[in-house]
Amino acid sequence: MRRLTPRQTRFALLCALVGVGLAIADVSPTFALSVVPVLGLVAALIAGAFPGERLIERLRERRSMPRPRRAILRAVRPRPAAYVRPVGRAAAFALAMRPPPAVA
Repeated sequence: MRRLTPRQTRFALLCALVGVGLAIADVSPTFALSVVPVLGLVAALIAGAFPGERLIERLRERRSMPRPRRAILRAVRPRPAAYVRPVGRAAAFALAMRPPPAVA
């Protein structure tokens, strides 16, 4: 029995994949529509194409380039009050909805 070349092996795998796709489409067309992207990706990988390879290389090159450092921006915090005015009964009476009761 002779050995298959890599090209023949890929062709046989692609034919098997097409057969699986047709069998799935015959059994359940709605499921076949959801599986089409996976089968397409597997077919591309079997054929030797690696989708997204250029994008990954571009992102890797971008990451390896040194980024210019940004100046650290400090948020301006409000200063705490040095003196807190005492509030008590007078403020409560001013904020009340009805006037305070008369002092007896």
